[in-house]
Amino acid sequence: MTPLPVLAKRAAEFEAAGWRSLARWVLRRPDTGPGDAAFAYHAPMLAPIVVILALSVIEVVALDLIVPWPWQWLRILLLVLGVWGAVLVLGMLAGVIVHPHTAGPSGLRVRYGAGLDVRIPWEAVAGARRVRRSRDGHTVQVDGDTLHVVVSNQTTVEVTLNRPVTVVLTGGRTAEITELRFHADDAAGLVAAVRAQADVIPGRAV
Repeated sequence: MTPLPVLAKRAAEFEAAGWRSLARWVLRRPDTGPGDAAFAYHAPMLAPIVVILALSVIEVVALDLIVPWPWQWLRILLLVLGVWGAVLVLGMLAGVIVHPHTAGPSGLRVRYGAGLDVRIPWEAVAGARRVRRSRDGHTVQVDGDTLHVVVSNQTTVEVTLNRPVTVVLTGGRTAEITELRFHADDAAGLVAAVRAQADVIPGRAV
């Protein structure tokens, strides 16, 4: 069982990341580098998050109507908790929007919110293709030497490597991989960008 202080620290880091993502979203400053082509991956989760936000607003209004007027302290407490919960959900949405996958001069970056940033140098890329696969379970999964970054139970891009690459996962964990499967809304465009970038390396063809 994870100790309570560790859980509290993770919760604080998660909330802080959400606020930073919201700030980037409002200021229209996605986390990308010079010359990077950005590729979104949030389309499959957009509708569920909007539904959750709508239900949160309805819940706040309903509780405000149900709680008796003399219990003003409880009404205020529930209002604060409801707004806080809605902001956390907005922070999650902002996180996946302002931290897109990127293909640029420094390599391929595969993201999931503010918590996952997998970096692959172009010289390690052997191939890329568009292929849709279904996969249940956690968002970030390591199966042998394959890393899966799953969005709404699916991946749409497969990148193979010509050598093992050690990557940093959520929570500071590491894994050595030779294949990466993840989702991109514009899978064809991302594959084309990966191939175009890798092709500029002398002696390479993807």
